Amino acid sequence: MTPPAVTAPLQILLLALQATLSSQTQRTSGPDDDALVERARKLDDEAWQIIFNRHYSRIYSFLYYKVGDPNVAEDLSGEVFERAVKNIHRFKPRGGGLAGWLTRIAQNLAHDYHRRRNSRPPDPLELNESWIADGQDPSWQVLSQESAAYLYQALQKLTPQQRDVILLRFIAQMRTPEVAKIMGKTEGAIKALQHRALASLRRELETLGYHD
Repeated sequence: MTPPAVTAPLQILLLALQATLSSQTQRTSGPDDDALVERARKLDDEAWQIIFNRHYSRIYSFLYYKVGDPNVAEDLSGEVFERAVKNIHRFKPRGGGLAGWLTRIAQNLAHDYHRRRNSRPPDPLELNESWIADGQDPSWQVLSQESAAYLYQALQKLTPQQRDVILLRFIAQMRTPEVAKIMGKTEGAIKALQHRALASLRRELETLGYHD
């Protein structure tokens, strides 16, 4: 397969980041998450709708790059919010707040999914049109199907910790202190891990055929 005519390898990731950050800016208008959590604990339907609209796209994107299948990512995203509704009374504002809590639920679901399958994720270069997720993931608005497939394949070549730090920082849009709490590392260790992960991602994308 001929690689698409894309510029610098990391530009793929940056385009996805720009799209998700733009979407995040739009989603953060309105009540803050702390206020929404208090309302959600009282089963306030409007609060849950705002939480869903604000966080769904980010959770879907995170799961998409975790499992490599848009249908599975959609199903797991729905399950994230189902579990959130059932367990909101247990929520404690730490490790990234509500966004971090939802991301940890998503991470656990993705881990369980791969454990049940007991196999590697599908090769994205063979998924073709099934990779287009009907507009659910904002990164697909700027990434071509083929470019996103290369990004996914390159991510699978990284170590689990390198892959997680990129997904948490750039796809789940979490700050370094939040990622440090989730991964059980110091902020300095996360910054070093991120640096190595991005360097490795660049090498893997170049190996797949991308060039500066």
